[in-house]
Amino acid sequence: MKIKNLFYLFAVTILSLSLIAGCGKKDTAGNKEEKKTEEKKDVSMSENTPFHLKYEMTDEKGKGTLDMFVKGKNAKMDIKAKEAGQDVSTLMYIKDGMMYMVMDMMGQKMGMKMDVSKDENFQKDFAKLYDVKEHLKDYTKGGSEDVLGYKCDVYSKGEEKIWIYKDMIALKFTDGKSTLEAKEFEPDAKLGDDFFDPPKDIEFKSMDDLKNLGQ
Repeated sequence: MKIKNLFYLFAVTILSLSLIAGCGKKDTAGNKEEKKTEEKKDVSMSENTPFHLKYEMTDEKGKGTLDMFVKGKNAKMDIKAKEAGQDVSTLMYIKDGMMYMVMDMMGQKMGMKMDVSKDENFQKDFAKLYDVKEHLKDYTKGGSEDVLGYKCDVYSKGEEKIWIYKDMIALKFTDGKSTLEAKEFEPDAKLGDDFFDPPKDIEFKSMDDLKNLGQ
């Protein structure tokens, strides 16, 4: 699983409808218990409801994980994967129109920052974290399925298939080659005021800074 592909998927498009959760299996021997679980997991959400999702990312080359916390237009994402047999991790913070990335490759950390406040594509794609249905006009709705006990509408386009909860959060995504599957979904997560602050012990360089270093 190429790290640069993960950056493209999560940093540039900010998950771009690729949010998912594992599809729950039916238990014909325990329908009453299953119904009770589904009702318990029916929650109310708005665009300002803080939530936590933990995903497993799988493709033909391997696996990785994504731990994501979102509140309004602020987010924190922890991506872990393997690159050339080495464990690689990336922390991403999105706050007040800025995106900060902390990349840890074989024990070496590097910080990058980008001003995305005026990036229309970024702002549009970031909205898909909590308002995905508006962006599914080219998809076909095909019934519903349970995802971690949450009833989701299923949309498809070609080989792509997306599971969406409450018309707001895409809880599962596959494009036929790779899959994002959430193992945990915590709506109304309790997050402190400084939770989305980037670490102060990392020097964050802009793209211009990096270009100057290469000259």
